[in-house]
Amino acid sequence: MDFSKLPQSFVLKTNHDCGGVVLVKDKESFLKDSKSFNEAMTKLTTHLNTNFYTLYRERHYKDIEPRIFVEEMLLDGTKDPDTYKFHIFQGLEDCYIQLTADRFTNYKRTILDKDWNLAPFGFLYDNANNPIPPKPSELEYLKRLAFVLSQMFDYVRVDLYYMPFAKGQKIVVGELTFTHACGTERLVPESWDKKLGDMWKHTSYNRGSDEGK
Repeated sequence: MDFSKLPQSFVLKTNHDCGGVVLVKDKESFLKDSKSFNEAMTKLTTHLNTNFYTLYRERHYKDIEPRIFVEEMLLDGTKDPDTYKFHIFQGLEDCYIQLTADRFTNYKRTILDKDWNLAPFGFLYDNANNPIPPKPSELEYLKRLAFVLSQMFDYVRVDLYYMPFAKGQKIVVGELTFTHACGTERLVPESWDKKLGDMWKHTSYNRGSDEGK
């Protein structure tokens, strides 16, 4: 990797799994600090050698060649942007919104319905006592964008970064996720595991040639 061609701040990210992310806020400091640099390279190498198809049978990862992407460092003013993760079934507007804030510092996650009320479930943790965060002024536009991107899929999680304090105000598509948390994250209460599952109609599911393997 030729670091001389990269900007002063950037993000290193693997393209085929989850969590393979390294934030580089100052390139010169990053390259001079051999401990941090070696830890980052070890982390990325470990992720490059991880196969989510083998581990979790996430078939959409099966034929992806592992690579490291270099992406723009997104900042909402001086902080990391909040992520709005839209869980959408059959492209219908009755979605759930997972708001992730302060992901790399003081991680907070709140699940809301399409009208910005607390959802009656949470992932891993009880959602009932979470404070309702301020509703973004561009919520309707964020929802429309997420719905447009979801139309081809039975289920998809559309991740959008919304940066109201960035210059010019920015909305950036982060990723499309087809199996949230590899399908392993516990729901609270557990009854919502079936309720969400019932919303997922496999109308375009293709078993492919590796059925039973």
